[in-house]
Amino acid sequence: MTGHNPYRPTRARACGLVLLSCILAGFWSCAAQPKSAPVPEPAPPSRGEAPAEPVEVASEIKPKAEAEPAAQAVPDDLELVKHMSVPSVSTWTDTGLDVQPGEEFVINATGGISLQRGNPTAFCGPDGYDLRTAQQPLPDKNIGALVGRVVQLVSIETDPETKKQVRNELIEVFYIGSESRTLMPIRGRLYLGVNENVAGDNAGEFKASIYRLKKFQD
Repeated sequence: MTGHNPYRPTRARACGLVLLSCILAGFWSCAAQPKSAPVPEPAPPSRGEAPAEPVEVASEIKPKAEAEPAAQAVPDDLELVKHMSVPSVSTWTDTGLDVQPGEEFVINATGGISLQRGNPTAFCGPDGYDLRTAQQPLPDKNIGALVGRVVQLVSIETDPETKKQVRNELIEVFYIGSESRTLMPIRGRLYLGVNENVAGDNAGEFKASIYRLKKFQD
């Protein structure tokens, strides 16, 4: 006959207590370990602090300034009376000088203009472009050359119908180019311009220096 064993439940309970003790011991062992602190990220550099690596900056290349031409010695018998710009887009530019017949002037010029804006082949200096057309104040001289004219006012009349004033003028045109020595042909106002009647599409300007013979100042 099989009898009842009073020790079996006691032995099973003891095993359960041992297992529970092991689990609790492992839990407290893990909880007791210190946690590792997170690694802080590097702080961004403050303003004014130089960067860790040098940054190459392309230096601006400045063009060399062109040297201005040395001033030319003025002959003793001449006096500089005007230095002015002559824009190529204007047919005539007033010098502001009133001249007398027989008065002698020396006019020289530098610079360059384009007879057709945007066309590099239409460039010329004060001596003009080697071409002659009918659309020029002086048809027998190069187009675009520096020229001068003297305008003498003869009279002013009023048109009876339109009531507009009509100026009757005597005009003399002469060639200058890079340099000329000219006797003024008539009395009047002196103008400088380019040897072309259609100047709206031009570009650039000449620089002109006007000298007068000193004997007319005595």
